Amino acid sequence: MLQILKETHIPFSRFRHIGFIASGVLIALTLVFLLLNGGPNYGIDFEGGSKISLSFSEEVSTDEIRAALDDLGEADVKIFRIQDVSTGNTSYQIQVPPKTALIEEDEQKSFSRILIERLEERNPGMEVTLTGEETVSAAFGKELQWDAILALLLGLALVLVYIWIRIDFRFGVGTVLAVFHDVLIAIGIITLLGIRIDITVIAALLTIVGYSVNDSIVISKRIQELLKTRRGATLAVNVDTGINSALSRTIVTSITTLFVSVSVAIFASGTAIFPFAMTMTIGIVIGTYSSSFIVAPVVVELERILPARKHR
Repeated sequence: MLQILKETHIPFSRFRHIGFIASGVLIALTLVFLLLNGGPNYGIDFEGGSKISLSFSEEVSTDEIRAALDDLGEADVKIFRIQDVSTGNTSYQIQVPPKTALIEEDEQKSFSRILIERLEERNPGMEVTLTGEETVSAAFGKELQWDAILALLLGLALVLVYIWIRIDFRFGVGTVLAVFHDVLIAIGIITLLGIRIDITVIAALLTIVGYSVNDSIVISKRIQELLKTRRGATLAVNVDTGINSALSRTIVTSITTLFVSVSVAIFASGTAIFPFAMTMTIGIVIGTYSSSFIVAPVVVELERILPARKHR
């Protein structure tokens, strides 16, 4: 396996309090920001609203679409440019908050119909076609919020049980804390960046959970092997040795994954896949940090507070 670091001897357990303080500050700032912001910025999938897909007979910019939306009093919208690779055609997906039906001259018109008429008025000769429309009720969005939270909690419970059986309960606690740490800080950062949490972001967060758990298990298994073969060494020494022996693998895996997520985030800017790529990029960085500075150091701290019973 490719190694970019060899024979490192970083005393991670000695620096664990610095890591705990840094993580505590980040979590505190995240909670304060979310409190001031009124919670995360939920997308249509969780807040309710409409996704309107439009195609145009002529080239049109997002600024022109936004100007038409401003005329209708809608500024809080998301506009994504969608490029069809096979045909080369360009369409746009517009996400708007929940709307009530609009009445004009005793004829009920949907918001999408009114938007199309306004775009055609602003651009004479241009034909606008509605290619898709999806509406999510606010009640269904709230139900999805709870389903996503329950799915995450159930996954973490199963991870704790699995690591408890395969490795040690303390490593399970450290892994679960690291996952909470990664997901919470990632949510705070994407909220700060103005990214709305929708199904694609939830998929990215669950991917981060899998990425973080996998990295934590690799390091935990390495430490477990050292605990069996080096019984004379202290837990802190074995933890440091285990993390250092897996450090090159962790960095290589993170860098190669970051290459992909950063590239997608750059080239997919303004498209529907950008939130997923950006969330993945943030999660990979945080997950790489937590696997070395949260999981195993938590085990050392738990051993100091609650020493494990010695078996004959």
